[in-house]
Amino acid sequence: MPVLKGDAYSHLSQGIHLRNERAFLQLKGEGTLKVLAWVSVAFLLLVSPLWAEENPTLAGGWQAPTTPAQLERACDAGEFGHCNALAWKYLQGEGVEKNGARAAELYEQACDGGTAEGCTKLGTMYATGRGVLKDEPRAVALLEQGCAGGDAEGCANLGTIYANGSGVTRDEQMAATLLEQSCEGEYALACTNLGSIYMAGRGVPKDEPKAAALYEQGCAGGDAIGCTNLGSMYMAGKGIPKDESRAAVFYEKGCVNGDAKGCTFIGNMYASGRGVPRDEQKAIAFLEQGCVGGFAMACTNLGAMHANGNGVPKDEPTAATFFERGCEGGHAVGCTYLATMYENGRGVLRDGSKAAEYFRRACELGRESAC
Repeated sequence: MPVLKGDAYSHLSQGIHLRNERAFLQLKGEGTLKVLAWVSVAFLLLVSPLWAEENPTLAGGWQAPTTPAQLERACDAGEFGHCNALAWKYLQGEGVEKNGARAAELYEQACDGGTAEGCTKLGTMYATGRGVLKDEPRAVALLEQGCAGGDAEGCANLGTIYANGSGVTRDEQMAATLLEQSCEGEYALACTNLGSIYMAGRGVPKDEPKAAALYEQGCAGGDAIGCTNLGSMYMAGKGIPKDESRAAVFYEKGCVNGDAKGCTFIGNMYASGRGVPRDEQKAIAFLEQGCVGGFAMACTNLGAMHANGNGVPKDEPTAATFFERGCEGGHAVGCTYLATMYENGRGVLRDGSKAAEYFRRACELGRESAC
């Protein structure tokens, strides 16, 4: 029968990722950028008495503009934090028709008005090609402006660009310097990224205890991957004493903050009883979150629990569905298990050609036993 795979306990997400408003840019090993969904927004809202009659009053008698029309007037009046807020609405299509070009104009207006955040946001748009044509040199110039103006996100994103070598000569020492500057500015994501640099020894001497401290700082600031990575360090005893119960705490924090890997790893722990009391119902719940969040191993492990009847009634057709999701997501074990089911007609109609195809895919994904 399929067995629950826990081989990712020692996994660390060592890719460097940057926050792009509601997205991460994740730096893979070869320096490619991948956009991952995220929910986060932070912009400066300046309070002005100009719209006090139109808005409900707060303590002190005033409330910042919130509707697109109010924000437009505030922006035109030179309150550039409101230009940033309105730009965000155009990027997301919140209360206005989605319009990346208009968002870029508003961020540029804010940047020209001396708002460092506007420079950072516009630079990130040019770095990602979101709403504008991708322009890496312009992105670098704008992010430098944002960073110089004191915007910690600008320093973090610029650091990631130097780590990638996107539009600049790759310079990992410069990346580390910029990420440290951003982390000192209490930008949690930068602390996590800097931790990954120290973990890998990229541009700085390898220093696992320092990496752990930086992951903890990132986690404390709300960065989910920082929590998950710290959990993995506790699980493996890297840079800090091995402590599975502490690993469970940080995996769960990572999950709560939105990291699918954190959900998967805490689900694995509840399934096996490592670091926490065994609880198959909790394992199922966390693995479902991991699978829905797009982490393929979670889908495979969820399939194993359905195949074995752990925490749920035994259901091989449902198991096959989850194995397929794991395989499609690039998890070799999911491909192997699905191939075995087709080979034996368990939960699916027996089909030798499909079995061979899934064994081939598992082999290509690095599972030697499937070759």
